[in-house]
Amino acid sequence: MKIRLATRGSKLSLTQTEMVIQELRKVRKDIEVEVVIVKTRGDIHQDKPLQHIGGKGLFEREVNLAVLEGRADVAVHSLKDVPSEVHPNLVLAMTPPRGPMGDVLVSRGRAKSIWDLPRGAVVGTSSSRRASMLRSVRSDLVIKPIRGNVDTRLRKLVSGEYDAIVLARAGLERLKPSLDVGYWDIPTDILPPAPGQGIIGVYTLYSSTAIIELLSKASDNNTMAQARAERAFLAYAGGGCYVPLGGYAEVKGGSILFRASMASPDGSKRVDIEVEGDADMPTQVGIDAALELRAKAKERGII
Repeated sequence: MKIRLATRGSKLSLTQTEMVIQELRKVRKDIEVEVVIVKTRGDIHQDKPLQHIGGKGLFEREVNLAVLEGRADVAVHSLKDVPSEVHPNLVLAMTPPRGPMGDVLVSRGRAKSIWDLPRGAVVGTSSSRRASMLRSVRSDLVIKPIRGNVDTRLRKLVSGEYDAIVLARAGLERLKPSLDVGYWDIPTDILPPAPGQGIIGVYTLYSSTAIIELLSKASDNNTMAQARAERAFLAYAGGGCYVPLGGYAEVKGGSILFRASMASPDGSKRVDIEVEGDADMPTQVGIDAALELRAKAKERGII
């Protein structure tokens, strides 16, 4: 059996695609693979804000198009980059075991926490979630946008453009960069992750039954439950790269515990919620969490 995997050409994307291939070969050793690299506008125009060239779904749409047009069989994504709505002909059919879900503060001064940064420190992030949540605990920080892949962002940090930047821990672990910088894992009660962070999502056509069967066998059940809960949360909470909210699910026995937060852009107002539900109904748990978060945010005047 041959399978063609569409992905972006960044080092992280290719690393994650190789992780998918390894999981597939655990269930089908003789599988033949072909990697189809898609050059997206987001990769080409790294000097422009995402909202100016297509928004959050930019990367996802162009990679998925390779599947929709028949140039590939599956699309491999960082699930946090996939908007709540995808093309109706596509289905999330596989999630390898989840990596770390949290964020990391990376600093030239080797800060051991956010409170070690000097007053007025310049922190690089283009995520409204990261910016507002960090401002909720350090209102003096100067948040400066940053774009580019992980290596590019780290180079900008080391060159002195920023005092610190915020990156996903999963990406750092998968790339293993070797620069003389400090890393601090930001607790999720300070900075909740984006829905889907740390999860690799593999999409294919609803009509590709043989491929769906293969992907299902290679998928991690707990990670898929988390993915379904967090995708439903994202859809009902109205979140995206430019809405200051975060949320994540944890499978604990027969239950799913969902924690989420939303803040005003300046970080002056913030709400946090916790919802527990049946692990066999992850979508419902995500919806319940989203509705409760929105209700509390409305009470506080955040939305």
